[in-house]
Amino acid sequence: MKTQNAKSRVRQVSLVHKFVRTSMASLTVFASLLVCCGVALANEVTLTLESAPLTITKGSSVTKKIYGIANGTPGAIRLKIKWHAMTLVPNTFEKLKIEVLHGSNVVLTKQCYSIHSDKEPKCDLLPLLSTDQVEFKKPGDWKIKATNISNNDVNGFNIQKEATDLNPFVPGFTSTFEANCSVRYLQISEVGYTVDVAPHSSAESYLIGMTDQAGQIHIRAKWHTAVITPNVFERLKVELLSNGSVVATAFGYSIHDKEESNKLDLKFDHRGGYVEWKLRITNDSGLQINGFDIEKGGDLNPFVPSFRSTFKPTCN
Repeated sequence: MKTQNAKSRVRQVSLVHKFVRTSMASLTVFASLLVCCGVALANEVTLTLESAPLTITKGSSVTKKIYGIANGTPGAIRLKIKWHAMTLVPNTFEKLKIEVLHGSNVVLTKQCYSIHSDKEPKCDLLPLLSTDQVEFKKPGDWKIKATNISNNDVNGFNIQKEATDLNPFVPGFTSTFEANCSVRYLQISEVGYTVDVAPHSSAESYLIGMTDQAGQIHIRAKWHTAVITPNVFERLKVELLSNGSVVATAFGYSIHDKEESNKLDLKFDHRGGYVEWKLRITNDSGLQINGFDIEKGGDLNPFVPSFRSTFKPTCN
C-alpha cells in the first residue's frame, strides 16, 4: 500500500513538473515576442522592409520597398531604424543618410543615427504625416533609400528589431502605418502613468493620441480608493478641456464598479482642428484616490477589465 502511495505521489509530482515546464516555455515565448518584436496597437499595421536586415558598405546606397502601407490611403507612417557598425570597437555609432521615397518623390530626407545610439539625431521619424493628402493617394511604392556616409560598413539595417538581433542595447520596436480613419487609443501623459487625487481636490493630465480630424472622443476610466476595505467605490467628476476650456463633463464610478449604469462614460464630438487636450479629475470625497487611468494598462487588479479609451475619426 505504501509503495502504491509513493508511486502515486511520484506521478503527481511528475505531472506538476511537466505543467510548470510547459507553462514556463509558453511564457518565455510570449515574453520573447514582446521584447524582440514589439507589440503594435490594434489599429496599426506593422511595417517590414524588403530583404531586411541589410548590410550597407561604406560609400554605397541601397533602396528597398516598405511593405504594409495601404495604397491610396492617407495616414501616419512611423519609422524607426537601427543598424550596427561593422567594427571591433564597441559602441561605435555611424550616421547614415535616410530618404523616404513615394514612387520617385522624395518625401523626407534625414541624416541620423541608429535608434540605440548615444548620439543625436536618431532615426526616429515619428510620425511622418503628409499635410497634403494627395501624396498618399498617388500611385507608387513606398521605399527607403539608405546611403552609408560613414567610415565603416554597417549591418543589421532594419525598421524593426528582428528576432536574430541579439544586441541587448537595441530596444524591441516596430515601424507602423495607421490609416487616418482608424480608431485611435488614447492615454494620459505617458505609458504607465496614472493619476492620484487627494481628498477634496483636483488633478489635470494631458490627453494623448488625438489627431486634428473631426470625430468622437470616448473616455472610460478606472481608479482605486485608498482604504483597506475592498470594493469601496467613490464617484469622480471628469472634465474634458479643449485649450483650457471645459467642453464635456461626466460623473461616475470606476469601470470595475458592480453597477453598470454608474460607471464613468464621457463622450464628445470634436469638430476638428488642432487642440491641446487635457482631463481634469475632481475628487469630492474624503478619501484618497489612486491609480486613475483611462485604460487598464498595468493594473494587476483582476476585477478591472481590459479596456481602452478611444478617438474615432470621422471618415470622409
